[in-house]
Amino acid sequence: MWADVRAFLENPGEVLERLRSEGMDSDASSNDLKARRDDLIGRLAAKNAEKDRYVRAYAQGHISDEELAEYVADIKNQTNNLRMLISSVEDDLASLIETREAAESAAEWLLTLRERISEVEADIPEAYQKRRELVRLLVGRITTDSDENGHPRVEITYRFGPPPEESFVPSVLNSGPSEAA
Repeated sequence: MWADVRAFLENPGEVLERLRSEGMDSDASSNDLKARRDDLIGRLAAKNAEKDRYVRAYAQGHISDEELAEYVADIKNQTNNLRMLISSVEDDLASLIETREAAESAAEWLLTLRERISEVEADIPEAYQKRRELVRLLVGRITTDSDENGHPRVEITYRFGPPPEESFVPSVLNSGPSEAA
């Protein structure tokens, strides 16, 4: 198991490339969402200006009380809808930013693990324990079955992303080489 985890940590290239690609995709999506938000904000401003025109027309006696009430109610519904759309786009932007930051953090974390892998390679109990912790941290699932010839087949699914703060990872990453040597 450790040999597979070590091989992955030494060459997380495919994963890092996928994270970079998703980052570029999220930049394009972010630009689209920002353009949509700006358009909606402009439309909201136009609706507010339209309401002001109706109020001026009423003040000048060009429209009746009933007409003004109807126009203002309609504009109020439209502005409420625009505000909901703006809120939705802003939520999507926030989610996209959060996803991008998680991807960047995962990439940084994988590179840090790769740089410090030698710290857990020693043949001592402390290094063995750190390897176990890394395996538990990085491996999401292990499935075993047999191939068509009856030979055993093992599939390892890795987790991506830095662990939560309260995890045991600091003991793996923050220990100096003297502890693992």
